[in-house]
Amino acid sequence: MPDLRSRFDAVFGGGSAPGPALPEGAVSDDWFARPACRNCGTAMTSAYCGACGQKAARRFVVRDIRTETWDRLRLFELKSVRTLGRLVVAPGTVARDYVLGRRAAYMHPLKLLVATVAILVLLLAGSQYFNVYADVQRDAVVKRMAGQVLAYSNWSFSLGIVAIVAAARLMFRHRLGYNLIEVTVLAIYCQSVVLAFISINLLPTLIWHDPAFILAHKSASQLYIPALKTLVVMVAYRQFYRLSWRSDWPRLILAGMMFSAINWTLLRFYAWAILWLVSH
Repeated sequence: MPDLRSRFDAVFGGGSAPGPALPEGAVSDDWFARPACRNCGTAMTSAYCGACGQKAARRFVVRDIRTETWDRLRLFELKSVRTLGRLVVAPGTVARDYVLGRRAAYMHPLKLLVATVAILVLLLAGSQYFNVYADVQRDAVVKRMAGQVLAYSNWSFSLGIVAIVAAARLMFRHRLGYNLIEVTVLAIYCQSVVLAFISINLLPTLIWHDPAFILAHKSASQLYIPALKTLVVMVAYRQFYRLSWRSDWPRLILAGMMFSAINWTLLRFYAWAILWLVSH
């Protein structure tokens, strides 16, 4: 039994957390008044720990909960808005800046992706976008498919990332010395921009729920959304790989076409997989 407990603690981090020993008795002001980091134990001479970066801890009161919550929300919102705003016009530049170390200025790509996916899923559910179909005879099947799409939304929304990376590696290979993870950073930022545009495109369906309007909206979206995706990716490739529209436009167009083809293939395979899951 002790051996099992020690293994559990080793795997899941049980027992005492690393850092200074915490007092066993009552909480006191003296504990927080000592000039040492309450997270790692390092002596502190400023408001932030030089070893782990934690802000000097003090006893919680009501105003602290309100202040810290607001600070975290404010920083998240400002960073996400600033990052998305910059990404709209310069997705490749943001990715290159982030890869080269300018990271405090932008939101982490995975955090941004999770946020945009969550917003899009909420919009899809709120607008009942999957509840209106042109072929009413297939309503039951398509509804089950829609449920599966939402259930596996993180996978479906990640297909564009795979397509961006694949097209980049095929067309530009190791240009400028980027490794696979650095190209993936570009792909995640690009996909976040695409999802943001799709979310904005869904906003009218939150206001007008008429089935005829939603069907028309779906038909129109199938025409311009793929073109918008391809344009975002081409712009990102140009900026990330430091290419010129004047001299490299054939290569950029070919890269955009390759992205579209790979993305289309992945989406069709995903649709087939969802249909298989529904039918079985």
